[in-house]
Amino acid sequence: MTNLEKMNDLVGSNATKEQVLKWAYMNRIIVEQLPEEPGFEVMDKSVENFCNSDFYKENFGDEYKLWDKFLDSEFV
Repeated sequence: MTNLEKMNDLVGSNATKEQVLKWAYMNRIIVEQLPEEPGFEVMDKSVENFCNSDFYKENFGDEYKLWDKFLDSEFV
């Protein structure tokens, strides 16, 4: 299960990756803050795992790229 699929499961929706990217941008939610959002607390391990990755460190300044990769990553 990807992080996108898990997020959809948690809120009972079928949002596309593009819709989630827009939601994150419009609400100014960065990847590392996702578990602080109501209903997404269970994403904590996935976010922690992702934030410890080389990809995250190399792309720290590009939140769009981070969200794009995070949503495709496997839920932990």
